[in-house]
Amino acid sequence: MTGHEEGRDGAVVRPATVADRNGITWLLRHLHAEGADGTTLPRVRQEAQTFVATNGEQVAGLVVATFVDYGIEAYGTVEELLVEPASRGRGVGRSLLDRSLSWLAAAGAEVVFVSALDEDVVGFYASAGFKPCSGPWLYWTRPVRR
Repeated sequence: MTGHEEGRDGAVVRPATVADRNGITWLLRHLHAEGADGTTLPRVRQEAQTFVATNGEQVAGLVVATFVDYGIEAYGTVEELLVEPASRGRGVGRSLLDRSLSWLAAAGAEVVFVSALDEDVVGFYASAGFKPCSGPWLYWTRPVRR
């Protein structure tokens, strides 16, 4: 597999390369006119880290965090935070969250996002300093194949 795919209208979609720098910078300056800086764009830095909490040799919980920085405002996301039922209410989730937030801060995240729909989960994140936000959020799900 070459990484190239024919898109709609004959456009070729492929991974970006260093040769695309000027075109990417031009596009990002149109999106972020105030913050685009030719010296930092488009050096994209993306990282992900999974941390686990263990109870002996048993995994009691995990957190998956992602970090993205493309020269405008570095941000992180807590993608998943799960604690097995017998370990809930013992600080395992908070320890995992704290570790992921420390990692994201060390990476340079200026803001961290998390999605929480359940009231108890919202309360958990609020107790750690997260605040509600709103915005033009959209989401995508893969179509169900029948």
